[in-house]
Order: sequence, then C-alpha cells, then structure tokens
Amino acid sequence: MKRPPADNQQAGGRREGPPVFFDATGKRWRRIVLTTVGLLMVLLAGTAWSMPYVLAPTWHGAQNQDPGYPERLLATADVEDIPLLGGEGLIFSRIDLVVRRNGRTYLKDPFSDTIFREAVGEELDDIGDRPYVMERFGRPADHQLILTFDDGPSGQYTPLVLDLLSREHVPATFFILGSEVAQYPDIFRRIIREGHMAANHTMTHAEFLPGSELRDREQIIGADRIMRAVAGYSTRLFRIPRADPDNNPLALLQAQQLGYLHVDFDLDTLDWTYPAGAEVKLPDLDGAGHVLLMHDAGGDRAATVRMLEKLIAEAKAKGYTFTTMAPMLPAGYQPQLGVEPEPADGLTLFGAEALLVAPDTLVGWLFWFGLGSLTIMSVLYVVLALVCHHRQKRLQWQSVADADLPFVSIILPVYNEEPVVLKTLAALRASDYPAFEVVAVNDGSTDKTLEVMREYARQWPQLRVLTQPNAGKSAASNFGVSASRGEIIVTLDGDTILEPQTVRMLARHFLDANGGRPVGAVAGHVKVGNRRNLLTAWQSLEYISGICVTRMAEGLIGAISIVPGACAAWRREAMVRAGGYSHDTMAEDADLTLCIQRLGYRIVQENRAVAWTEAPMTVRGLARQRLRWTYGNLQSLWKHKDMILRPRYGALGMVALPYTFLATVIPLLFMPLTVIAAIASVAAGNWQSLAAFAAFVALTHMTISVIAIWMVRENPMHLLVVPVYRLIYEPLRAYLLYASLVQALKGRVVGWYKPERTNSVRLAPGVMGVR
Repeated sequence: MKRPPADNQQAGGRREGPPVFFDATGKRWRRIVLTTVGLLMVLLAGTAWSMPYVLAPTWHGAQNQDPGYPERLLATADVEDIPLLGGEGLIFSRIDLVVRRNGRTYLKDPFSDTIFREAVGEELDDIGDRPYVMERFGRPADHQLILTFDDGPSGQYTPLVLDLLSREHVPATFFILGSEVAQYPDIFRRIIREGHMAANHTMTHAEFLPGSELRDREQIIGADRIMRAVAGYSTRLFRIPRADPDNNPLALLQAQQLGYLHVDFDLDTLDWTYPAGAEVKLPDLDGAGHVLLMHDAGGDRAATVRMLEKLIAEAKAKGYTFTTMAPMLPAGYQPQLGVEPEPADGLTLFGAEALLVAPDTLVGWLFWFGLGSLTIMSVLYVVLALVCHHRQKRLQWQSVADADLPFVSIILPVYNEEPVVLKTLAALRASDYPAFEVVAVNDGSTDKTLEVMREYARQWPQLRVLTQPNAGKSAASNFGVSASRGEIIVTLDGDTILEPQTVRMLARHFLDANGGRPVGAVAGHVKVGNRRNLLTAWQSLEYISGICVTRMAEGLIGAISIVPGACAAWRREAMVRAGGYSHDTMAEDADLTLCIQRLGYRIVQENRAVAWTEAPMTVRGLARQRLRWTYGNLQSLWKHKDMILRPRYGALGMVALPYTFLATVIPLLFMPLTVIAAIASVAAGNWQSLAAFAAFVALTHMTISVIAIWMVRENPMHLLVVPVYRLIYEPLRAYLLYASLVQALKGRVVGWYKPERTNSVRLAPGVMGVR
C-alpha cells in the first residue's frame, strides 16, 4: 500500500472525492434558509387569508357581535352575584338583559330585539337594579328520559354505545368534540344516520377563560364547522366543558352570542370519577323527566356501557320512554340535516386533521413503532448475542506455533499525545504476541510527542517512528500502513492501552477458515479506563452493552457496520482492495468497514481483545466527541446508502443498515413532536402511559446490560447507571442528531476533534506490567 498522493488517489483504485455533504459553492445553507422562510411566509399568508372565513360565526346575531362584548357586559355587575331565575331541574340556561320600561321589567335577548318575557313577582326582588340575570328554563315531561353522552365520539366506546342503543331502539343526544369528529368521522356519521342528535361540546374540551375570547369562539365555531363538513349536520345546541353554567357565565354568554342554546342536565352518573374496572352506580329514577349525563369517551368507559344496559332495562320497567332533546327545544333550535358545507367548513376540517388528528395519530404510530421495534430488535440482538457467545466458548482453536503466526503491524497515528503515548507504547511492548512491529506516525504534533516516541524507539527496536505534516488521522494511518510489513494490520488510538493478549486474540481469527469467506477485519472490545464520574460510568456501560450485545449479534449474522479503529485488526489484502482509510468522512473506520463488507469479507467480534481508552470526563468533551462520531457515521451511511435493502449484503443490507437509517431519520423528523406530545400529556395528567413506557425501556436496557456484563465478567456496579441512562442518552442524542443535520446542510468541512488527554486511564496494578 502506498501513501496517498496529493490528488487524493487512494490505494486499490478508489478515488477520493470531497467530504460527504461538502458544499463547494457555500450557497446551500442560504438556499435552505431562504426556501424555509419562503414556505413559512406562504403558510402564514394562507393562514391569514383563511382565518376570517374560518372564524366567522355560522349564525349571525343582529346586535352586539363584537367578540369582546360578553366580557364587557359581565363587567357591568358582580359576576359572583348574578340573579338566577328558574328552579331546580330546568335544563336550558341563558343570560338575559334587564330592560325597564314604563315601570315594568322585561328580560331581553342581549343579541337581538327579542323580548323573552316580563319579570314578575319575587323575580323583581331578586333582580333589583342589576343589568342582567341568568335564567333557566325547560323541563322534560314526566317519565321521559333523555340520555346524553359527552366528549365523544370515541373509536372504542361510542360504537359499543351505539350498538346497545340500536338493539334497544333507544335514541340519545351526543355532545361531541370537534377534534374527535375529525378523528372518527365515520362514527359521527353513524350517530346521525341512526337517528340520534348531536350537539356542540367545543373543539378540544377547552376551559373558557377571561381574555381568550377569540380562542373560545373558535372552540365553538370550529366544532360546528367540522360537523357540517363531515356530515352536512348543523346544530345550535351547546354544552360547556364540565358544564356548570351557573359558575361560568362567560362561556354561557359567548355561546349565546354565537347563536347557541346551552343544554344542561339534572342527573349525573359521575361515570368519569370511577376507576377502571369499578361498577358505575345506577341513577335514581323517581318518575320525573330527566336529562342524564354520561360519557362515551375521555377514558375507560366499559363500565358506562355496562351501566347503560342496566339503566335502559330499569327505565323501561318503570315506564320511561326515551327521546333526544327534540321535544324540549324552542323554535329555531332544531338541528338541520343535509346542510351544504361551505369552503370554510372544509378548511376547518383540514386544519383539525392537520393540527389535532395527524399529530396524535403520528405520535401513536411512533409510540407503537418505537415499542415494537425496541422489543423486536432487543430480543433479536440478545438471542443472537447469546448464540454467538455460546459458539465462541465452544469454539476449539487449533494450536499454532508462534513461528506460524502471521506477522502483525501495529499502526499508531498520534497527534499531540505527549501525556499518554508512553503508557500506550509500554502496553504494546508488554504484548505476548511473538511477531509484530509498531509503526507510530506523528501527524505534525506541536508538543513533544515526536521526541518522546523517538527516545522510546532507542530502547525498543520493534518501534519505528515516522512523521508527516499534519494531515489528519486517516492520512497518518494510511502512511503507517504503507510503511508497514505485516499481513495483518492492528490499529489503535494514541490514548489506547491494549492488554497483553489483545493482539493474539485479534490475529488468530485470520487463521480461521471455518467461516468459508476469509476474515477481513476483527473488532476488539474497547473499555473505558477512567471511570471517575457519572459521565464516564455512563460511557462505560454504553461501551459494554453496545459491544457485547449489539456487535456480537451483528457479528453472528455478518452485519457489523463499524469496526472501531481504537482496537481493530485488518487483513492487509482487504484493506488495500478497499482503498485504505478514506478522507471524505469523519468516521473513517465505519467507512472502511462497509467497504470491506462490500468486498465480501467476513467481519467478526472478539471480546477477549481488550483495549482501554480514555473517555471524555466533561459534558462539553463528550458532546464534541460524539458530534464527530455521529456526523461521521451519517456521512458513512449516506455514502453507502446503496447497500440499504440490498439482499446481496445479507443481514447488513436488509436489517442492520435499514434499522440504523430509521433510527436516525425518524427521530430527526419527529422528535420535537413526540416531546411536545409527552409534555402535553403530562400537563393533562396523563403521565401513566409515559411512566410505563419509560419503565419498559429501563427494564429492557437493564436486561441487555445484565447479559452484556455477564458475558465479559464485568463489574455489576455498572447496573447502577441504568436508572439514569436515558436521562443522559436522550438529550445527548437529540443534540447530536440535529447538530449533525445542521453541519450536513451547511456543507462545511468539519474539523477533527482532538480530545484533551488527562492520562486518567487507571488499571489494576500489574495488568500489562504498567501502572
């Protein structure tokens, strides 16, 4: 192998191009930014154009239609002391203006010239000098039962309710959420088709609060428009989320301004308060007419369905008849069928599907995909790793005389490694392998690394020291290989300490002909040698579980995609054919591994070939190191994308690389959405599913870690890191993915990160003869 010439022509005939993702023009990032801004402006312009149509009421009152009017009216008196006219058991509620003419007091519609009636008797004393009152009216006839269901439709429970109502020939009234209608349009159409009544319960069950009048109006108008768009159905009936109009006059007045009539209830099953599995108590039926509240969504409603069946039977036995709200409604409030949807109705439905339905559907899909893929891949990798471990233990290695072992060249590229290089060289000198040389390449160090190595070479003839102007690790490694003599090339980093048996454990695989195809590379077991704090302990567990399970499993099926340059052995012939280390990615070891896989060589994992490395001890150092790794692996994946889903590359092309691709692309696209959904879920009090998922992930990782530690007889104290593992991993992964994406889109050359050496690797005394 020859040293790469200046024109980037690599040995083996592979010609180097510019770095992957490099933008020679420097204009890519600007074009991306301008395109993104342009698309956002178009989106904002379209939204601004459509909002007046979408927010326009479907019913227009004659007076006081300013959205701020309800708050201004309520502010003219004490909202905590609104006179309440009407008795118990009355179903409809509204706000009436008090008009005094010629010594008489009338109750008037705030939004038209309509006079509802004259106030008389004790009502006058209750009204006093107040400008408005709240009035209740409307009562169902005796032995008449009106079943109402809030918060649906539900994909799970509403069909069960409808099935039961259909069997019993019982009509009901459903107070629906616009977001649920958008998600389950077929169920809503079934409600209407089977003769039930539907009413408005807002878009998303939102609270009505002072100062949010535009949002409150859209909550009502949006649900109305979605019903029109989905089923051509229009209704002016409304129920405030959580009801209680007496204590929510603002919501009542806002709905009234938009032309809606508030519908209350007088019997509450409180089904939403019962825990899952508990039986919902039957309401008392006393012969009077009642409007009954139940829920067909918003939680586990199986008990509600069971209670409903008993309730219908009991009500029929007591002589009750069932109806919708229709017999009670004042003139002009009957729902309308066959309404022709307006463009604004379709826009509202589209917006709800895009903003409310699609994200929930997508998050649900991502949840189950993540759970399913984690389970399947974890089980698959654990089983494969255990099989591989079992085979390795049973494997009988043929005894080979030292004289018959292949000559090994150990390539050590170094740059400013003065604090650690002596320890690295001493460990190599302690190797038990009989025939090897060490070729150390100084890559333009600015400290005393070169002097230290030359001094050591005077004492140890097996060490040859070369030097070159600073050109990067891949160039230094290629230079070392070109100057070496061994048919097996072992690579390591300047801070890496190999155990005495490591070179032998790596080299023996190249004599194994049992696998059919020749071995092209062997991956060693890199361990963290400076377990000083939580961060390095986390990295240590990561190395152990990643190598002892993931790479062992991949090795069994021929799917290893990264042979770490910090502890690896390569067949020179394979290395030459692959063109050596490339300069167009930051993960030259991953690139070389995939190139060798393309050539048909086998790549195996050897856990007894142990190397100790110095892991970053600070968050900043870890982030910088992993950014280089992640960006380089993205470059390598993109460079070899034609291997994905190609059967000729076996499990590597059909399983390992596609899974790596999905594990990269899916978080990049959807991580913000899942984080927002998780925060919203916790804020809404629905933390149980997230906690269960987190516990499952932790249990899965604990299982993998236990198996990995058992395989290599590591310290079980590593398991203490498992509970906090994801707290470090997930934020780090998010940063690395998006930082790498930005670097790729900008198209700049990313400089090589040289970690600060602290000489902090500590081993047990006597290991390899060095301290």
